[in-house]
Amino acid sequence: MFRFVVRRLLSGVGVMLGIVTLVFVIGYVMPINPARAIAGRNAPAQVVASIRRQLGLDRPLPVQYAHYVWGLAHGDFGVNYGTNQPVAQALGDALPYTVELVVAAVVGELLIGVTLGLIAALRQGTAIDGLASVVATLGLTMPSFWLGLILLYFLAFRLPIFPLGAVNQPDWFVLPAFSLAFTGAGYYTRMGRSSVLEEYARDYVRTARAKGVGAGRILFVHVLRNAVRPIVTMAGLDMATLMGSALVTEQVFGIPGLGTLAWGAILANDLPVLEGVVIVVGAVVVASTIAVDIVYTLLDPRIGLSAVE
Repeated sequence: MFRFVVRRLLSGVGVMLGIVTLVFVIGYVMPINPARAIAGRNAPAQVVASIRRQLGLDRPLPVQYAHYVWGLAHGDFGVNYGTNQPVAQALGDALPYTVELVVAAVVGELLIGVTLGLIAALRQGTAIDGLASVVATLGLTMPSFWLGLILLYFLAFRLPIFPLGAVNQPDWFVLPAFSLAFTGAGYYTRMGRSSVLEEYARDYVRTARAKGVGAGRILFVHVLRNAVRPIVTMAGLDMATLMGSALVTEQVFGIPGLGTLAWGAILANDLPVLEGVVIVVGAVVVASTIAVDIVYTLLDPRIGLSAVE
């Protein structure tokens, strides 16, 4: 198990290095002049050239790349062109909002989707099964931002139950998290239903029933333990999907997270901020993937053993 964790951590470092390299190359080829962006449109050429030297943009490309990676390793993401403040500070202020929103959305879609999937599997062929299928289809076809607008109108504007775009209240994340969770819960409903039914059809379940094992023990001790494995894998992948969806949802609800920060950077051509957002989102996705692999290994230790052989 220890060797498996070490190998996954090392592979995660390699993936992050690839992400950083790709971000650097894209930033280099983009038609954005950082020196001109800092100096202003009407600045003299001498001022632009001076800023270019200060930023090290006149150095060879490998030297710039090494300096860029070295700075990131020490938490230096550059300077915001507009405010002249460290990008790391802006990322640190925005990241907690996005992470809290995404984690709440993952927990919400797991609770909604797995519960509906389990109920549908246990009531296969009944009206409850059909209702769960309708809810799942509705979630799959409904854009999260559109649901967010509906929730804002009815539950924040018409009925002021939740805050209308304010993040200074403890329940600020309920509506945006639910809008993300409901649209993702449909996948878990379908997957949970099919996984539970597939496990019930296996030989070990029939053997357990023949031996007189209770239905509750079969469900919670045997069936769910095996049925939850693909769901755990999908939850890890959802972190990447929800990080992207959260960037749009933050705009709908006025959340000062990474999405709002990235959108402002796009409008201002602020390359260091945009690069920082991409790297931080990539780091969160890589970390969640490693965590899912570890959890999956705990559920089935054979996976960890096969990975280190």
